[in-house]
Amino acid sequence: MTKKDKPTKKYIFLKILGALAAVFFILSAVSFPLRTVCYTLVSRKVTKKVRIVQISDLHSCSYGKNMKNLINAVDAAEPDIIVLTGDIFDNRTDNKNSDTLLKAIAKKYPCYYVSGNHEYWGNMWETFSRRAESFGVTVLQGENVDIDGIMICGASAKSDIGDSVKVCADNADTNSFNVLLAHFPEKIDFYRSFGKFDLVLSGHAHGGQWRLPPFMNGLYAPGQGLFPKYAGGRYDFDDTTFIVSRGLSRTIERIPRIFNNPELVVIDILPEGEDGE
Repeated sequence: MTKKDKPTKKYIFLKILGALAAVFFILSAVSFPLRTVCYTLVSRKVTKKVRIVQISDLHSCSYGKNMKNLINAVDAAEPDIIVLTGDIFDNRTDNKNSDTLLKAIAKKYPCYYVSGNHEYWGNMWETFSRRAESFGVTVLQGENVDIDGIMICGASAKSDIGDSVKVCADNADTNSFNVLLAHFPEKIDFYRSFGKFDLVLSGHAHGGQWRLPPFMNGLYAPGQGLFPKYAGGRYDFDDTTFIVSRGLSRTIERIPRIFNNPELVVIDILPEGEDGE
């Protein structure tokens, strides 16, 4: 090799820089730090600010010793209401992390919980629902609860979900701000068909697993297939605001998350004319 053919220091430096950039890119893509995502809604149906925290698709994953990382994030949000939109427990684990979380948050905040598909698989729903109730969590399966003008409506994730949503709609108060908790986002057109729900909160899609913002919001979601329309985020319709949590599971999937952080969702509902705090 002649002197002219030998790699220059600049060339070697660029190769090392490129390799480091590639490693950084890969680590960024598959890292799983928890993030808090905030949304704001305005409605003439509320007279004061209400903050809802949505927890979804935990699948009993760990968030530090005694679930402190997730509990601290919940406490930092200072919720008025916590809603849990399914797959908090998982039929494939011992669910100790879920137990720890529910015990902690139910002592501080009113918590309302609807089932996901994993709570029903393995005929475990009765066990899981009793455990949640024993911690002070209110389980809703086709039932509504009014909290100072906010109507929390909970739909079952069982095969009779249609009947469950219909019962919620029939019992909704048009003068209240009606929030439907329903695990499956792919059924949003059905939820909207009742014309009763101001806000619908779902999970299940896990953010589409792989994301490439802003080009691809999700690669695959159960019930929606490839390139799901409702992988995660906020979707505004004329009659309804629809929010799909990307969920909190980060270790149990066969398909890893890529550019798809687990998330805690915070929703502020403000009266008309109020700008914020």
